[in-house]
Amino acid sequence: MRVKTTLLLLLAFGFSIVASAQCDGATFEEQNGIVVIEAESVSLTSSWRKQSSFSGASGGSYINWTGTQYFTSPGNGTLQYKVKINSPGTYRFNWRTRIGRGNSNTEHNDTWLRIPDAADFYGQKGGSRIYPRGTGKSPNPEGASSNGWFKVYMNSLNWLWSAFTSDFDGHEIFVRFASAGVYTIQISARSSDHLIDRMILYKTSQYSASSAQSLSRAETRCDGSAPPPPPPADDDDGGSGGANNAPTVNITNPDNGQNFAAGSNISIQLSANDSDGSISRHRIFVNGNVVDTDGSNYTPHVLANAASGSYTIRAVVTDNDGATADDTVNITVGGGSSGGGGTDDGGGSSGGGGDSAPTVSITSPSAGQNFAVGSNVPVNLSANDSDGSVVQHRIFVNGTLVDTDGSNFTTHFIRNVAAGNYTVRALVTDNDGNTAEATVNFTAGNGSGGGSTGDDPGDTPDDPPADNGQGVSRIVLVNASNNSDIGVITNGSSFNSDNLPSSLSIRVDTNPSNANGVVFSLSGPLSTTKTEGLNPYHLFGDIGVNPIGRSFPDGSYTLVVRPGIGDPVTVNFTIGAGGGGSTGGGNTPPTVTITSPNNGQNFSVGSNVSIVLSSSDSDGSVIQKKIFVNGRLVDTDPGDSFTPYVIRSIGSGNYTVRALVTDDDGATGEDTISFSVGSGKTAVDTKAIAYPNPTNDGSLTVDFPRPMGKTIGYKLTSPAGQ
Repeated sequence: MRVKTTLLLLLAFGFSIVASAQCDGATFEEQNGIVVIEAESVSLTSSWRKQSSFSGASGGSYINWTGTQYFTSPGNGTLQYKVKINSPGTYRFNWRTRIGRGNSNTEHNDTWLRIPDAADFYGQKGGSRIYPRGTGKSPNPEGASSNGWFKVYMNSLNWLWSAFTSDFDGHEIFVRFASAGVYTIQISARSSDHLIDRMILYKTSQYSASSAQSLSRAETRCDGSAPPPPPPADDDDGGSGGANNAPTVNITNPDNGQNFAAGSNISIQLSANDSDGSISRHRIFVNGNVVDTDGSNYTPHVLANAASGSYTIRAVVTDNDGATADDTVNITVGGGSSGGGGTDDGGGSSGGGGDSAPTVSITSPSAGQNFAVGSNVPVNLSANDSDGSVVQHRIFVNGTLVDTDGSNFTTHFIRNVAAGNYTVRALVTDNDGNTAEATVNFTAGNGSGGGSTGDDPGDTPDDPPADNGQGVSRIVLVNASNNSDIGVITNGSSFNSDNLPSSLSIRVDTNPSNANGVVFSLSGPLSTTKTEGLNPYHLFGDIGVNPIGRSFPDGSYTLVVRPGIGDPVTVNFTIGAGGGGSTGGGNTPPTVTITSPNNGQNFSVGSNVSIVLSSSDSDGSVIQKKIFVNGRLVDTDPGDSFTPYVIRSIGSGNYTVRALVTDDDGATGEDTISFSVGSGKTAVDTKAIAYPNPTNDGSLTVDFPRPMGKTIGYKLTSPAGQ
């Protein structure tokens, strides 16, 4: 009996040795193109804690960093996840996390991530690829990154599969393994109370996101055994995998080639089926643009008051296994000679019907040109439409829309450029809705920059405060003794301390008023952090109620302002004796008046409404003019020219127009009027569109059929009825 017991122990010990050798020290293993890791399945170090206070975690628990926050220095409290990769290739990384403190979706929402021994570790968004700083590869992300680490964030108070890097320009995370072997996933502390449930690596060629993220998947631990049989193929790009049969769809109305009278309401009706499951999503595209997204139940989409032109209608359905099918018909409205509109995101497509797309080229800057740091870089275009006219010009810099003009384009200036790499994209639209685009790349300085390292979730690049109709509209240096404005603080501002009073404060103006106040974080010779809940928001006290004088020592400062509503803003400025003081010295802000339309004016439905401005600056010049309609930026012009912005074929409803002008010292002035069209009441007579639906990362866009001009209530319901 004793011999048998000893033999069994030896066998058990021997098996353990074999399994360990086969795993080469790895705890987890890629099995048929996927790795599933419970975050709490390693030894926790330092201030990492295994917790279960928030329900909904897979396995009932998750990990949380409870120590000091490390916004600019990765590598603290590093956890190591050893993974054996059997099948080399490219994998997407994702994790299931949530915010565990407060009610803001931009705080306590990120953790550092690095996979140091992989052949490639990068962020991808469409055709854009970025690499962590410190790897010798570029371009790099906006916001914090160093020594091969990405700041990886999400934005949800609920459990969500979401992992992005690069502030305000979210890129998904990918990793390439050149050969089979053991690799290390590292995470380190950044924000406290960013709760991490589980992580996955998967080949997108084998798995859809929904399939890879299924919580029914078991953790893929390495035990020395052979991988399980491969699952059925399940990709997001269509086609059935394994035993799954693809769905079918037919557009039953309208008929291919059918012609309609101008102004018709055209109902798009479908017949869709899935023989071995169910349809989970219906999408309708018109001339390449998605106009309707429904879940399992499709409600016919109506092209209301269709204009003359040619239209391509495409229906795409997706089944519960991720396979897709589509059907397309072409129709004409009226004479059918005008195009029906191209896509808005590239390609310069013609809308059909024989119409020619416009053309555009960027005449400056030149491709590959290099500028000195601090330069003002002019962007100029040459655009034409051979059979019509160009009605809209748009400029994007590093993927962000920075200028919108109508039929007349005026030079856009990228002012005070920081060191880094820049991509300028011009997109023009003709009177038939067709588009064309052109792109150039240039550098400033040594070209190695590209965004500042911020200090908290949602870090902003070093750009002037952006006024997008919401959030911070301007930051002002204030004389604390009498509450008078000294000058607007923009990125790069310099103030001559010889001309400044001894008591200073900083005021932030927001739009709209922020119910949750703003947070100031000032660093430099004088450093402080403060939350201010009184409007207007002052860094040092509510001036006029309880003045608090504070002198600012000479030196360089960085100010980060986080409004309760809107995006954070970062500005760098200096105070020094004999400084240039472009915004100091009692600058008088510019003025602007909307001269047309009149406040309270009423227009007929279908009218063309022209917005006309009158602006001036008593001690300088107006350098920029912006028009917002119902909170949306619709037109940007330089100060030396303004072409009235025209709202064409306007729909019924209430409208608010806001004009914002900026002078050569960075000060701003604004004017707002309201008008109505038709009865002045906005009826939602066609349904709103929410897309993408379903959403993989928890974010979606809701488009209403026309500008609402008032508060709209809407309800989102999950398939489970929540």
